[in-house]
Amino acid sequence: MDLGEEDLLPSETVVLSKSANAMVRVSEFGLSRFAFDRVMVAAGLGGVEAIGGKLYVTDCRVVFKSHAVNRVRGAFSVFLPTVRDLRDTSSGIKRQLELASASQRFTFVVWGVPKVIAAIEDARARLDPAAVSRLAESATAHSARLGEGLQTAAGIETVNRFLTGLTHPGTGGAPSAPGTLAQTGLSGAGMSTALNLAELQYASRSAR
Repeated sequence: MDLGEEDLLPSETVVLSKSANAMVRVSEFGLSRFAFDRVMVAAGLGGVEAIGGKLYVTDCRVVFKSHAVNRVRGAFSVFLPTVRDLRDTSSGIKRQLELASASQRFTFVVWGVPKVIAAIEDARARLDPAAVSRLAESATAHSARLGEGLQTAAGIETVNRFLTGLTHPGTGGAPSAPGTLAQTGLSGAGMSTALNLAELQYASRSAR
């Protein structure tokens, strides 16, 4: 789950890392109902699933990398020059961060939201137009290091469908799409690292 050298762009530096959950809509992945989702439903989050992993802030992007024990897993990037909105949406005991680009929105549950926001804003402020241009070139040349987004883990989804048949009779056989490339976040806007890279390239051209 930790970022290795193979996950980082040349000269990229990790500024902050935090254990976090990325919140995703079950419907966006073609997943069956989560077998043990009663707590989520009670909290008003029916149809939403928390993907456990780590949130990283580097000097040029935000990276989420899931751990292996999730129905949906993988990694995705949001480049700092593409961030349009960044806010603390915590309420009660829930610590929550929302981050949006022009066409994507991501929601993370993470402790220390103000510290994460400060790290993102500080790193973003250091990226002048020349740095954004260099970043776009480097990210395009090393796109394999950015993470392909989140994907359904077929084996875990199959187990969940069986358990759901026990905990929620009548729903365990709901159609699913194991292995389908999934979308992240809550807006259903086709979120992916590739889409965000296109946004970075546009930001680079606009900054010239």
